[in-house]
Amino acid sequence: MTLAALEAVLRLHLNPETLRDTHTGLGLLTRAYEDIRAADERLLPPLAGSLAGEALVTLSDCHTQIGSGSLPVDRLPSVALVISPAPSGRGSGGRLKALEKRLRALPNPVIGRVQDGALWLDLRCLTDEAGFLSQLPSLHSC
Repeated sequence: MTLAALEAVLRLHLNPETLRDTHTGLGLLTRAYEDIRAADERLLPPLAGSLAGEALVTLSDCHTQIGSGSLPVDRLPSVALVISPAPSGRGSGGRLKALEKRLRALPNPVIGRVQDGALWLDLRCLTDEAGFLSQLPSLHSC
């Protein structure tokens, strides 16, 4: 089984011109910063509209950690949608946790990281923008 899996991966490398399209991991690792930023800019207005009144959504440069195994300290430049709880009289930590829970409860869970009092969604690995957008109305019912 191991050799068969290795053979399948090595066969992908026979066509370097299509390698990024056929090898998902490599495609995501080599995704251009400009492409990620463009995706963030397209998704910011609809996400901000869905969270109007409860959170502020901005863009911020960030770095994607490649992995924790063989490349634990290597990072790639990326861009994130940063969701900060809107100012109110209540504690923002609880509202941030509730929003994080609602995003994870979507049919296709959205996972981010909490950093500096905000939820960061690094879009380097987002491959289905339309799917992400189609779930936004469900945020209110989660």
